Amino acid sequence: MYAWLVGGMIRRGYAQAVAGQPRMLKAVTADDVEFVFPGRNSFAGRLTGRADLMAWLARFASLRPDFRVHDVVVSGPPWNLRAAVRFSDAIGDDYRNEGVEYLRLRWGKLHRIEVFVDTERISAWESRHPELVAS
Repeated sequence: MYAWLVGGMIRRGYAQAVAGQPRMLKAVTADDVEFVFPGRNSFAGRLTGRADLMAWLARFASLRPDFRVHDVVVSGPPWNLRAAVRFSDAIGDDYRNEGVEYLRLRWGKLHRIEVFVDTERISAWESRHPELVAS
């Protein structure tokens, strides 16, 4: 039951963030959250702090992605919760990708997000749309 409830909250948080209204996510994000996105593209990096994560999410949401959560797996007690989110996303007619995000939470606060995604698809999309690449 606990995993089901947490999974539902995670799904709602993602839906709100992608819609450009990450109120719930912002409320549960630790001040020192770490966000890791792989690759050599304008989304890539290792960010630390709630403000940097919210800025990254605002940019992503501004692209109006079709982001779908397919599965959420939750494990561990509230003081050391781990979750994996399997997703797919699309932007326009020429970008499709899928991946997993690994989340670490402690007592209801999000402390780490690590993204696993095909970064070559992102780089190819950015080369076709240089006007959308953040500087």
